[in-house]
Amino acid sequence: MPSLYRCREERVQDVVIAYLNEEASLRYSLTHGGQFLPFSKQEKQFMRHEKAWAMARLTIDKIMRLPDMAY
Repeated sequence: MPSLYRCREERVQDVVIAYLNEEASLRYSLTHGGQFLPFSKQEKQFMRHEKAWAMARLTIDKIMRLPDMAY
């Protein structure tokens, strides 16, 4: 069965990225006394972009895994 991914870890990474909620995500900041801070608007936009690509790759992989349909 063909797959878009070379190894299982690549697919797992895309699944994690695809289900990430960028609005609720926080980052650990060493420069602000170890506080958890929200991401900036640019970082959130980048996360949305990466999420869209991960979802697209997962969709393509799912289509590649479909059995051949005889019509």
